[in-house]
Amino acid sequence: MKINVIGFESSEGVSKKTGQPYAIGKLYAALPLAGAKGAKGYMGSEYRCEPSVLKKIEHNAPPFMAEVEFQDVMRYGEREQQIVSIVPTEAKAPGTAVRTA
Repeated sequence: MKINVIGFESSEGVSKKTGQPYAIGKLYAALPLAGAKGAKGYMGSEYRCEPSVLKKIEHNAPPFMAEVEFQDVMRYGEREQQIVSIVPTEAKAPGTAVRTA
């Protein structure tokens, strides 16, 4: 699926409270509004992903278009989509460089 990436963040470390390691990654995308009469523009959406997935795109400055692959996972008894692969495809804003390294 092709999406408009508008931001991403990741955090890794060891919890001071539990002493357990953690790794959290989030990708933010602009999704087109559709369906409702008179709907125009985009709405932001957040997806979870492993920080290792985001390391592959961290050299790119948002916004940019990317091809993503999702996987359904169960998290606290709820099904959610998690990004397992992301490949930048083109710049979305003038002057934005996209490298696919």
